[in-house]
Amino acid sequence: MNIGNALEALLVANPDFEAIEKSRDVFCPFEAIGMVRQEIRHGHYLAYCLDPQRPHGFGSECLRALMRAASYARRDLPTNEFRGDITPLDVHLMDFEKAQIRREWCKIDLLAVVNEERLVVAIELKIDASEHSGQLGRYRQLVEEQWPVDRGWRHLFLYLTKSGNDASEDDGEGWVPLHLQAVAAELESVVQRQHGAPEARILLQSYLSMLRRHHLRDDNLETLAARIWSQHKEALEFLMERRPDGDDGVFAQLYDNREEAATRMAEACGFDIVADDSSKSIIRFAVRKWDGLPHFLTAQDYTSSKRLILLELQRNGDKQLLCRFVLGRGDQDVRMRYLQALNDAGQPTTRRNVIKLVWTRLATRSISFSEDDEGDDPAGSYDRVLRTLEAYAREIVRGYDEAFGALR
Repeated sequence: MNIGNALEALLVANPDFEAIEKSRDVFCPFEAIGMVRQEIRHGHYLAYCLDPQRPHGFGSECLRALMRAASYARRDLPTNEFRGDITPLDVHLMDFEKAQIRREWCKIDLLAVVNEERLVVAIELKIDASEHSGQLGRYRQLVEEQWPVDRGWRHLFLYLTKSGNDASEDDGEGWVPLHLQAVAAELESVVQRQHGAPEARILLQSYLSMLRRHHLRDDNLETLAARIWSQHKEALEFLMERRPDGDDGVFAQLYDNREEAATRMAEACGFDIVADDSSKSIIRFAVRKWDGLPHFLTAQDYTSSKRLILLELQRNGDKQLLCRFVLGRGDQDVRMRYLQALNDAGQPTTRRNVIKLVWTRLATRSISFSEDDEGDDPAGSYDRVLRTLEAYAREIVRGYDEAFGALR
């Protein structure tokens, strides 16, 4: 197709493109004040909404919504790992009207003290940053000392992130991984049920829309984007190659050179590794040999290849990226068989060896980099990341492949 005609088909009277453009072309007060990636301001706003004593008219509904999301997340985890189990029914019946919301108490992002229920909820919020060494362990100890179990207190520790990541194995024991997407969905229900003053509802809706534009997955927009890519790939690639303000950082280099990264990992582990569908925020690779495994090409709402398990790279803050295999959406029985094969073979999977209903992240590793290292040479940071990926592939891919032998 002529590139001029391709661009015309993409941009002129294209309803999918217009729908995406319309979703982005909105006034948002949170974007106007530069809050999108400022974790502190996210914390301030959430604390305000969660506090039943504030004059927003929500009462305790926002706090109850967050607790409802936490109870569902908690239900997916082993019962013996956390004290004081809290169910969705418990949350429905609890009295949160006099809850105290504390901001930055002993440096904990958010703390809810519910005296009537003898319950303390500590929330560590991560938008783009990653946890600091020893941080979560210290916070848990402080809460347990201030509100001791032997005096009837229950504790709930929530690790709230936009990717639903587990806390670190070193000191994240007892922290429930909570996806910001789940909290946003529950807060959306508060808006839809017309709780709160009209102005407060409008502001909360703006905040949730901002989260979906910048931090969360919007299934409708993902579907539109996938359809546009399938129909207008040539035009989009032409535009991307000529983007005037491209990012020159390490993650952008990995995206632009993902074929090279696949080749280097393949040479390191001895398996054919190829690039799969990727974006500027997530880079994906596949082990081609696994395509022949039973029911492997059956993933739902994941990538166009329908591969069930992919290796993903995702930025985690300014100087770190996460490397992990991801077990995508699909038939739950099939997903369980793959996870069980890995667990039976003693391969690293999840910290709690449990499977989530949507995406389950396996063998997660953090890769730190700094573009200021090695004499301000970005190439040095990029090459270090590639070497770390080679080591990861050598360590994980062969073991996973041997484990999957039980399924062949």
